[in-house]
Amino acid sequence: MSERKIITVIEPEGPETWYASLGEKAEVRFFYPDGPITAAQARDLAVLSDGVIITSSSGFTAEDMDAAGRLGIIAKCGGKPSNVDVPAATERGIAVTYVPGANSSTVAEYAVMTMLTSLRRYPLVTSAIRLGLKRTTTDLFGRELRGKKVGLIGYGAIGREVARRLEGFACTVSVYDPYYGGGGEPSCVTFTDDLDGLLAEADILSLHCTLSSETEGLIGERELGLMKPGAGIVNCARGPLIDEAALENALREGHLGFVVLDVFTVEPPEADHPLVGVEGATLTPHISSWTPEALHREVRGALDSVEAWLEGRPIPGLINSDYVHKARWRPSAD
Repeated sequence: MSERKIITVIEPEGPETWYASLGEKAEVRFFYPDGPITAAQARDLAVLSDGVIITSSSGFTAEDMDAAGRLGIIAKCGGKPSNVDVPAATERGIAVTYVPGANSSTVAEYAVMTMLTSLRRYPLVTSAIRLGLKRTTTDLFGRELRGKKVGLIGYGAIGREVARRLEGFACTVSVYDPYYGGGGEPSCVTFTDDLDGLLAEADILSLHCTLSSETEGLIGERELGLMKPGAGIVNCARGPLIDEAALENALREGHLGFVVLDVFTVEPPEADHPLVGVEGATLTPHISSWTPEALHREVRGALDSVEAWLEGRPIPGLINSDYVHKARWRPSAD
């Protein structure tokens, strides 16, 4: 019998009992950082591990992988990892996995919810009685989601779920996604390859694309200037997609009607983030996918991939199938 592999769970999502099935096949170690995990901590843990299960807080560079010579699999809970060098992992024979669709409906619900609460000025109206405001105060007027034109940047699993929900509000949805092949769309959806045109027409812009060299800083001062006065922005994808300084200026100057950020360039954001306390800004601490139902799906998916790797079965959620040509480890026949 070969020696049991060590799998380290970095910042575990959910109780340790969720990982019981993996514990039957490997030695499972749990790491709970006191604060945000550092790159050095993640590397030190990987050095001692045959596999790691991570969240979006952890990342690995080529240098980290070189230091972790026994590391054979990086399993990400949730969506594709934006801070793992996947080509480097492939070159070093390390499998990288994610859990497609685990939190798609969860984030989509949250995005649409924030559109509704922002349009109806929900934070203000829920404090109206405490503040002594009357219904006839014009400041309490909100707007309806019905009939609005929503621009979606990115039409992966989450973007598609958002569109399905918006159809029920009689919205028109314009999608910009150069990489989407199409098929089976709600009747409210049209596609465009003109991002500037989408920005100019959208009542609400919702971001659902991945972070890459192409999309970092995708929405900056020029793009915000193209948007119609009073339009809103929702970002539940990745913080660096938007220039936060330009976003602050557009909101403070009254060009934008509202901004919802669940993700930030630096996470967690500090209490003195420039948009804290600005009217029209809703800031939440990366919780759009934070439900027990979604977390359990994410954990279960990551466990499925690691257990399949341990047993030599096809790995669900595998990003880099070519890793196998240089795999650092393969299960023995016994």
